[in-house]
Amino acid sequence: MKTLQPKTREEVAALFKKARLPLTLQRLAVYERLAQSHDHPSAESLYKALKPRYPSLSLATVYKTLQTLQKMSLIKAVDSPSAQARYDALTDVHHHAVCSRCGKIEDVFDASLDKLPTPANVRGFQAAGHSVHFHGHCAACVKSRRNHV
Repeated sequence: MKTLQPKTREEVAALFKKARLPLTLQRLAVYERLAQSHDHPSAESLYKALKPRYPSLSLATVYKTLQTLQKMSLIKAVDSPSAQARYDALTDVHHHAVCSRCGKIEDVFDASLDKLPTPANVRGFQAAGHSVHFHGHCAACVKSRRNHV
């Protein structure tokens, strides 16, 4: 199984320097927490996780930081069955399995999915890439459902 790695602290610092943006402790904390998470957290869950260590952190700062990180291509938003956006620090091509019952999102690494042809032009839309999202039920939800039947 192929595993991708988020950017290192040094790589993040270099990208902020190149973009001529300040890399604050809070921005770095948001990125590093996201990079350590494998559950594709929402802005709200990142905020709750970071607030005890960074008491001056606001939810607005987390949202603004996520927007900045997206513009810099350091993170990507991931489709979620909930209304909350979820985020991923792995920006290389990979795919996701999304549980429509509990909302769990898991990374899927499959080279055959990476090679799917991307339409060059669909009614004026020019695709720049693709990501496959499988929707269904995770193993825990399937097991839970079996136990309640």
